[in-house]
Amino acid sequence: MGRINLLDPLLSSRIAAGEVIERPQSVLREFLDNSLDAEADDITVIIEGGGIDKLEVQDNGKGINREDLSLIATRHATSKIHNPDDLYEINTLGFRGEALYSISSVSKLTISSFDSEEKEASTLVIDNGRRYPVSETGPIKGTICTSEDLFLEIPARRSFLKRASTESTLCRTLLSSKALAFPNVRFTLKVDGATRMQWPKASDYKERVMMLWREYGISSSDVTMLTETEEDYSITVVAGTSAVKRSDKKEIRIYVNSRPVEEFSMVQAVLYGYGELLPGGSYPYACVFINDKSELVDFNIHPAKKEVKIRNKADIHHTLSSMIKKGIERKIPEIKSVRQFYLDDAERWENGAKTKSFGAMPTPHIEKPIKQEEKPIVYSHETSTKPESFEDNSSRYTPKDPDWLRKAKELKAIREKVKNEPIEKTEEKPHNEDEIIYIGQAFDLFLICQKGDSLYLVDQHAAHERILYDELLSLKTVQKLLVPIKIEVDDITDDFLERNSYVYTKLGISLLKEKKGEWEIDAIPAVCRGIEGEIVDFITSAKSDEHELEEKIFAIMACRKAIKMGDKVDKWAAQSILEKVFMMDEPCCPHGRTFLVKITEQSLKEMVGRTK
Repeated sequence: MGRINLLDPLLSSRIAAGEVIERPQSVLREFLDNSLDAEADDITVIIEGGGIDKLEVQDNGKGINREDLSLIATRHATSKIHNPDDLYEINTLGFRGEALYSISSVSKLTISSFDSEEKEASTLVIDNGRRYPVSETGPIKGTICTSEDLFLEIPARRSFLKRASTESTLCRTLLSSKALAFPNVRFTLKVDGATRMQWPKASDYKERVMMLWREYGISSSDVTMLTETEEDYSITVVAGTSAVKRSDKKEIRIYVNSRPVEEFSMVQAVLYGYGELLPGGSYPYACVFINDKSELVDFNIHPAKKEVKIRNKADIHHTLSSMIKKGIERKIPEIKSVRQFYLDDAERWENGAKTKSFGAMPTPHIEKPIKQEEKPIVYSHETSTKPESFEDNSSRYTPKDPDWLRKAKELKAIREKVKNEPIEKTEEKPHNEDEIIYIGQAFDLFLICQKGDSLYLVDQHAAHERILYDELLSLKTVQKLLVPIKIEVDDITDDFLERNSYVYTKLGISLLKEKKGEWEIDAIPAVCRGIEGEIVDFITSAKSDEHELEEKIFAIMACRKAIKMGDKVDKWAAQSILEKVFMMDEPCCPHGRTFLVKITEQSLKEMVGRTK
């Protein structure tokens, strides 16, 4: 007897469903795609028990007619494609015809819809593959898709789901991700009867992205929007300035034709664009929305459509990197009071009150000045004791000096004279906005100064390092060595030096080849005395182009020669450093780190509760 047999249709459908439906988040993704394809502009998501017990999506889209509803959720039933050529010109989020079929195989699926053209309502119920007749009842507008008891009949799959709270969080994360690409749609999330997120319609991508980023404490003044349109594609980037950064890449989001995708090359383009605007180990906030011609992209790769093939990837990569490099400004980080942070954001606050509902947002905690309890003086009417008065107790304060009366009269005469003399008003010097007033050094690291109406804290090492770096680039004074430094290199480095030794010569480092694998340095820049070892290490390991070689070698020289953390800096040296700092176009060290922080007079006053 043969061992091969045909699988039961219900079993095969559940196996196939495992490729598309992993958890409630997967169900929500497919429901949202259908609502957005139906041109809905108001979508409500209802979750109960983490979406395992119930997950419902209500929309106001154009609906499904009764004839189509009788075919829906059968395998490969779709209205999105009709012939093989359509597969390469997809303009909708869904197209496979597998999602609803998969959901109906592992849960109780109910679809109720009102067809806006036929003006009729219908409801379809499929319970774990068991299909029921279409009924003539339903909503008065749009479509309601409901999934209940997910994986109830597949206990092994259900056991791998996480707690209800975790599944709810995953659903909310997905909803936020989808919502960013559709600013013209209103989204509402309700979890176990409570509204957890409300995002109204937005005027553009920036306003929509800020609904999410405000939860991270980012102000719209620290975010910019860039757009670029080419013949085959357009790119919109909403990105933070150099003043905002994070320690991971989670907020570098890539969208292609409104789909969130995992596309490493585009993430790389964003990082290339930022370059040295952010210090090492820091990553930007950036949302990239790419709209490409449908025939140039292919989403038919991953069942969840997380991956994409882009035929003009190289062009988009270059454009994206260039527009970020040109458009993102370096901004001096500013310390603000909590109140000032919100008042600066005109989109969210008006006269200190919320004007829009953006879902879960941090509540500002503003310390109120502590007032000591005032104890009123109470006069008792129950006893004959009278309140003390100065007259009644004058004897207690009588001076023991017998000449006290004469002295008191003299003192009174002096006071009267001073009181009657005209007060000379001192002329206030006009405030010089460009004057740099050095205040002092903090923690043997920060130079503190006042300029205009702001205080600045300057990292002394990074600032001096940048000053030296700029000087090295302009001077390049060479000093001949009495005893040449011999170095040995491997074959790859030897070939590289053979081709690029002239670059080091231009930098003031004279390299001569003795024989295969052996070189010697007989001249270095004068300022490099004492750091010959670092230069040798760099030469034996660096394999960059001419521009990068110059930047890196001088960065090493400047770093080694600069004032260090812990060094005492006198007033005149500090003043000189500060003056050169404020002459820079971009205050950053050679490694890309911004080295000063600003705090305004107004923010300081608000932090200590001063109103005037």
